[in-house]
This record gives sequence, C-alpha cells and structure tokens, in this order.
Amino acid sequence: MAIHQTLKQAREQAGFTLEQAAERIGISGASFSRMENGLSKVTMDRLEMLAALYEVSASALVEGSIVTKPSTIDIDRLKLVVEAVQQVVNDLKAQPSPEKMALAVSELYRLEINHIVTNAKADFSPSRHLGVIRAMFL
Repeated sequence: MAIHQTLKQAREQAGFTLEQAAERIGISGASFSRMENGLSKVTMDRLEMLAALYEVSASALVEGSIVTKPSTIDIDRLKLVVEAVQQVVNDLKAQPSPEKMALAVSELYRLEINHIVTNAKADFSPSRHLGVIRAMFL
C-alpha cells in the first residue's frame, strides 16, 4: 500500500476528518488532501506529526502496517483479567509456570471479549469464566 493510502486509512481509523487533521498539523485542507492523494510528498516532520496525532508509529505509516495503541479501556480490562487469574491461583494455592499464567490470562481475556461482542449489553466481567480458569490450574 502506498504511503498516501496508509495516511488516509490511519486518519479515518483515528476518527479525524481531513480538515481536522490538517488543522492539527498546521496545514491547509487542500495541502493535506494533496498529500493523502499522492499528489505531494510527505515530509519527515509531517510524518512524525501525523504519527503522533493518529497514535501510531511513523514506521507503521511508512510500512503500511498500522497498529493502534491499546485504549485505556483495553488496558483496564486486561488488568481485571490478570487480577481474576491471580485470585484463582491464590485460592487454589497453585504455582503455575509463567507460560501457564500467560495462557490463562489470554484465554480469559479472549472468552470475555467474545462474550461482550456477542452480548452488546453485557458488562466486562471476567469472573463469569472463572470455572474454565480454575480447571486450567487443577
């Protein structure tokens, strides 16, 4: 994917209009449009400003491999999952390997994300899957 296409994709994923992004980096909407349409080059300064604005790395924009930073919600959810797994381990007085802990955390997170995706009104609650996690440590 060409960089101008990646820039547009990143802007849209970040939720900015063309005009908003242009204003944030201090150029006109027309200049920004030319940049996104491949009609003008992207300077390193602009690339770094756009990467910061879109919360991605400059190299991701150049390579066309946009990976956004995890949101605070995602980090908070992961913290709840780790705490839930640790509580099961403590309750069972288990001494799992780091690999087994990592597997339990990732599996619990996956189960709960799948649950809230299929049940839009559900709250994030890893405790609903603790039976599965307990079974992993028995």
